[in-house]
Amino acid sequence: MRLAPVLEQVAGEYKGRLKIVGADVEVAGDTAAGLGIMGIPTLVFYKGGQEVHRIVGAVDRTRIVKAIKDNLGI
Repeated sequence: MRLAPVLEQVAGEYKGRLKIVGADVEVAGDTAAGLGIMGIPTLVFYKGGQEVHRIVGAVDRTRIVKAIKDNLGI
């Protein structure tokens, strides 16, 4: 399962209410290590600059949207 198309769809649905940012760990390895990212893919959810949730591994759209609603209150 490719996660990028799912994230693009979710970003469109929540446009103006959240920001989705991606990073290539081969290019930004120091950033990934600093965030404690050990598995790929990893989704890290922030609210008010603080991490509130993390999902490791490929997941479907339903799980991503649930995490947004449950953790970001959107």
